[in-house]
Formats: sequence, structure tokens, C-alpha cells
Amino acid sequence: METSNLELAYEKLTTKLHGWFLTIVEMLPNFVIALLVIILFHIASKWLSKLGERALGKVSKNLTINKLIARAFGLTLLLAGIFFALGLLHLDKTVTSLLAGIGIIGLAFSFAFQHTAANILSGFIISIRSSVNVGDLIRSNDHFGNVLRVGLRTIKILNVKGQHVELPNRLFLDNPMLEFSQTGYRRIDLKGKINFNEDLNLIRETAEEAMMEFDFIEESKMPNFVYNELHKEKIDFTLRVWMKFTNKDGEFLNARSQCLVRLSEVFNDLGVAIARDEVIYLNHNPISKTGNK
Repeated sequence: METSNLELAYEKLTTKLHGWFLTIVEMLPNFVIALLVIILFHIASKWLSKLGERALGKVSKNLTINKLIARAFGLTLLLAGIFFALGLLHLDKTVTSLLAGIGIIGLAFSFAFQHTAANILSGFIISIRSSVNVGDLIRSNDHFGNVLRVGLRTIKILNVKGQHVELPNRLFLDNPMLEFSQTGYRRIDLKGKINFNEDLNLIRETAEEAMMEFDFIEESKMPNFVYNELHKEKIDFTLRVWMKFTNKDGEFLNARSQCLVRLSEVFNDLGVAIARDEVIYLNHNPISKTGNK
């Protein structure tokens, strides 16, 4: 009885193995074709990545994002080849399971890394639009400085205090940004008050001529001295001076300092004094006429 059971089990095993062997022999041509398909798709994916990187280089200057997008295209093509090869091997259920698994994993990652995904997508948009480039002088999200790197998730800025700032791409894209590099010049504003009884025309003309002495002046835009508003016997003024563009804030500050010194010399030569707010003193403590200290 036991011998017959062993013989029956052996017969079933050999039948199963024989069936597998026949299946392998039958699927061998399909396997070879599937292998060739994967190799061809692999070569095509590399070619597509290189072609995509060159094409994106004409649209965007961000090499990191260009490589990422190009490799994503290549990987997509390779995955399509793998799924096609599995179909040739009659593994349709496996393909369906893989697609379902990828969908579930993608959904889970979309919730877990939604901010990261938003930053990456914003990086793509910034790269394609070329709204900011390395070396640009910008102000965004209360940060002012030079762009060091436009990355996949963040924009790296060197602010005027010498600190590195990592600004998330989504915040950069969703908020206003001031860009100082494209106009080719920067404006210096000098503000103050003088007495209304001064020779206002002489002051304006002399100040504008004095500002033209500097080498950093933008010749296409003349200095402009304007009077803004009258306050009793005082008048507010603004002297606007346009200088050639510099992305170094130290050079801008030095230029503004030189303009202030030169304006002071003009006022001294003309005998003009900067008007001050009237202050009365009580027990050596200054208080304004309109209220307490």
C-alpha cells in the first residue's frame, strides 16, 4: 500500500516536472524575444535620456533638473519595455499586479511627501520658465541676495549678510519676487528735508550735476532731484541716482555712500542746512510738540 502511494506521488511529480519542461521549451522563443525587447528598450531609453537632456538644455539652464527629467523619460520607456516583455511571456496577471502595486505605492508617497513633490514640481516650472538664474540678485520671501544654485527642491541664496538661505521652490513660486539683474541698472534714493525759503531750483540743478561726476552712473538715465511734499516751512526731497548694475551689494552701498558725501558737499557749498523736526526740551528730555517722548 505504501509502495503504491510512493509510486503515485512519484508519477505526479514526474508529470508536473515534465509539464514544466514542455512549458519552458515552448516559451523559450518568447523568452528570447522578451530578452531582446528589454535590451532594445534599454538602449532606446539611454538614447532618449541623452536626446531629452539636449532638448531641455535649450529651454532650461538648470542641469540638475534637466538630467532628472531626461532620466525620468528614459526610465518610463524602460518600464514600458519590461511590461511588454512580461506580456510576451504571458504573465499578464503579473503585469496587472505590478501596475496596481505601483499605483498604491504612488498614492502613499503622494500623501507622505506632498510638500517635497510640490517643491520638485515647482523646480520643474522654475527651470522651464527660466525666471531665475545663478548669479541673479533677487529679493523673495524677505530674503535678499545672490542666487547660488537652483536645485530640485530649493533655491540656495547667499544673502547680503554672508549667510546661505535654502528657499523651498514652492514658496519661491507662490510669492512675489523682485529681480534686480535684468534691467542693467540700480537706483539709489537719497531723501531728506530742507527749508522752503532756499533757492530750490539752484539746489536741484547743482545736485543733479554733481551726481554726474561718478563713473558708476548709468548714462542712459540722468539723476533726478524732485520735491515731494511741503510741511509748513520744510519741503521733502528725493534725489534719484541710477548706477550701472552690480550684483554685489557692497558696491551698491559704497556708491550710495559716495552720493551722500557729494550731496553733503553741495549743500555746504550752497549754505543749505538739512531741516530738522522741531523739538522742545523738558528737564533735558526731548519731546515733540505733538506728544510725549
